[in-house]
Amino acid sequence: RQRQMCIRDRIEIMKPDGENLTVTVKRIVDEDGADMESAPHPKQVLYIDLGHPLEKYDILRRKE
Repeated sequence: RQRQMCIRDRIEIMKPDGENLTVTVKRIVDEDGADMESAPHPKQVLYIDLGHPLEKYDILRRKE
């Protein structure tokens, strides 16, 4: 069972060119602008601040 993404989780950004970056989830906001502590539902639209811009084809995965 997968654990939901939460604030302060460490996330690895895997880029198509092979460059991998580790960042921390700084903020999660729902469609209405309300702050969330986690991403509780699959398919829910959320905005996640990783403190680093993402590009098309970047893949995110939570670091354990």
